Amino acid sequence: MSKQRILIIDDEESLCEILKYNLEKGGYEAITANSAEEALALDIAGFDLLILDVMMNELSGFGLARILRKRSDTASLPIIFCS
Repeated sequence: MSKQRILIIDDEESLCEILKYNLEKGGYEAITANSAEEALALDIAGFDLLILDVMMNELSGFGLARILRKRSDTASLPIIFCS
């Protein structure tokens, strides 16, 4: 059985690393992206869950979520928002 993959998207690198550490200790595979643009360069459809910061520099978490909901491959992907 493969580990569930979680993508953490937050412009605060230290918060990303803390979340990544704790999720990996819990048995998940955690990947980080420090911007919405960086996340969009990844295969987001390959993740089981997104943890998404609401307020980021260029593209907000809400903006990223709107983009993902319009795409057929990511429309049903679960998202947890954090601030």
